[in-house]
Amino acid sequence: MFIYNITILIEESIEQEWLSWVKINFIQTVMETGFFQSYQMLQVTDSPNEGLTYCVQFRTNEISSLQSYQSLYAPQIESEQQLAFANQLVTFSSTMKIIDEQ
Repeated sequence: MFIYNITILIEESIEQEWLSWVKINFIQTVMETGFFQSYQMLQVTDSPNEGLTYCVQFRTNEISSLQSYQSLYAPQIESEQQLAFANQLVTFSSTMKIIDEQ
């Protein structure tokens, strides 16, 4: 299992607006690409950064699905968030492979 993790640091003043936007627009759009089987959204509770930190994680069984999403869709979909919340958030992504879970 592979996880595509997107970490987002947002200003506190946009929290409710951003949460609504990310659930209705971002997550739905990513899932509609068909490359991921599930997702989860988390809030980092002990972030050393200013503002609030969230993670959105998308799961897939195949690394090729994740790579296809990254090359075909990620730049466009993820730039929409930057346009919607210009200068109010910072994002970075990472790819993880699940080694063991219970």
